[in-house]
Amino acid sequence: MSDRAGLVQMSLAIAAVTLADRKKRRKFISGLLLLIVGVFALGNWPLEAWIGRSLWRMLFWWGGCAFLCLLLVLFAAFDALAVIGEERRKMGIKNPLDDEDLPSE
Repeated sequence: MSDRAGLVQMSLAIAAVTLADRKKRRKFISGLLLLIVGVFALGNWPLEAWIGRSLWRMLFWWGGCAFLCLLLVLFAAFDALAVIGEERRKMGIKNPLDDEDLPSE
């Protein structure tokens, strides 16, 4: 059980480092975009006959393409929101949701 917890903690740490740095986020998004284009190209040309023979293969392939595209959109939205937050901090604009300014009871 401790090996699994260690693996989860390591995965979370790697994700946090990747998501915190703008260059790494953009590099990951670019790599994901290239992967999507590659998977789409493979399914449309070299593997077209093999995928077309079975409805399940086609559904699995399109489902995989849709999943990767949705993942790309989510990462792009996260990147846009993170950039907005970074630029606001640089300009000194406070987040209206910060608890510091709320009156204490």
